[in-house]
Amino acid sequence: MAVRSVATTDTLGTFRTTFNSHATDTGDLASLGTTAKGSLVAAINEINTSVSATGFILSDGSTTQTIVAGNTMTVTGSSGITAAVSATDTLTLSLSNDLSTNIYADVVGHQHNTTSGTHTNIVVTVASKTAAHIYQGTGSSNGYKLDGVEGPFIELKPGNTYRFDQSDGTNSGHPLLFYYDAAKTTAFSTGVTTNGTPGSAGAYTQIVVADTTPHILYYQCSSHGYMGNRIGVNSQVLQGVSFVDTTGTAVNFASTNFAIAQAVALG
Repeated sequence: MAVRSVATTDTLGTFRTTFNSHATDTGDLASLGTTAKGSLVAAINEINTSVSATGFILSDGSTTQTIVAGNTMTVTGSSGITAAVSATDTLTLSLSNDLSTNIYADVVGHQHNTTSGTHTNIVVTVASKTAAHIYQGTGSSNGYKLDGVEGPFIELKPGNTYRFDQSDGTNSGHPLLFYYDAAKTTAFSTGVTTNGTPGSAGAYTQIVVADTTPHILYYQCSSHGYMGNRIGVNSQVLQGVSFVDTTGTAVNFASTNFAIAQAVALG
């Protein structure tokens, strides 16, 4: 401890201030590398908390965040996913039992969704395209997002009904419809219904998929080019199909059959 000196002529107040001062022992509190700088006790408490509660590191694979005592980690659910804290140390993440809401079910597959008039609801929004969109740099600078995913390829199943919900305000001026090709040369309207005005509550485009639905369709904006992407349908109707043999050489079955039929017809 540093030597403290007072004169016999000093007042009692000077005596008290001199002997209660930390400055001569610890230096200027303002120079401490802690958040708390108002008192030595507060600074020590902060250091103790940091040392005794090193916490853990939260990572999403690219960004990390250290969680220590006093921090709050917030977990937010999303479409088909719920997050609930049921105790001070328990976080439960749950997936919806309705697997039909998952349009990206690569492994589990799809359930029949039209019992009692139900349908698969897909939330549509519009945002500026990024490199994640297959048609970035082509057509409109904006693109559709389906359930928050930018311009995804999607797969629809015969017998199911799919409703593309365009209630979000970003959909204003961007009616979603279906086409045989990405350039919207020909619209597909069988089993398709629309409701309301895109960007307003209750607006949607709905399609009832059947075995007669083309196996390839495109969801696109009727007013702007290349905002959407391709739809695959496991149906009985094929279009734009070509055949090759085991060497990759094109095979034209139609020409041979047509020649035989023509020969028979002409006698």
